[in-house]
Amino acid sequence: MINIAIVEDNENDRQAIAGFIKKYGEENGLSFNVAEFENAITFITNYNPSYDLVFMDIEMPHMDGMEGAAKLREVDFDVPLVFITNMSNYAVKGYSVAAVDFLVKPVVYSCFSAMMAKVMRIIENREQTIMLKNADGRFKVRLNSVYYIESYGHQICYHTDNGDFTVWSTMKEQEQKLPAERFCRCSNFCIVNLRYVDESTPDGNIIVNGKTISVSRARRKEFSRKLLTFYSKYV
Repeated sequence: MINIAIVEDNENDRQAIAGFIKKYGEENGLSFNVAEFENAITFITNYNPSYDLVFMDIEMPHMDGMEGAAKLREVDFDVPLVFITNMSNYAVKGYSVAAVDFLVKPVVYSCFSAMMAKVMRIIENREQTIMLKNADGRFKVRLNSVYYIESYGHQICYHTDNGDFTVWSTMKEQEQKLPAERFCRCSNFCIVNLRYVDESTPDGNIIVNGKTISVSRARRKEFSRKLLTFYSKYV
């Protein structure tokens, strides 16, 4: 199921896009779940980072599509965004919020279908992500951006190339969300992304993104096996 949000203040335009989505799904054997929003404020306030694609009208009252897109990018860096507009001269501004395409009103199905084919390729090739939730909201984190994950009591910290993200959880809960062939528990308090293991130290520990991380004696054999399997398959 592919989750799509339509953020458009004009009901007729919302219904037209929803109808095109349904038609495209029927023609291509795809299932879509569509959520409709009358304005960007409601969409952002209740944002759900499980969306795979967002359609956003540029000209809306209270918060226009450009401002809404900027706020979207604060919490979701990856979701494909398609603008709906009366004027194609917004294209240059769209680059600042990483819009993948534009639909100019009145939208015709041939243009919509071509755009969807492009976006579906992006969705199919998109890097795997994980959703995290804390007091600041819900966030998508790219798995390839995660260096390692540490436990501090009931807090779990994801160390990534985009900074640290802390959530209230347990290591067991987080470990179950991660692909076992790419992430490995090296102690009761740490899970590492195997792609970032630079070397092993003489005392049996590892270097991950410049940091020395302990591998418990009980886990060293299994960790070494998984690391060798990872490198033989992915490197």
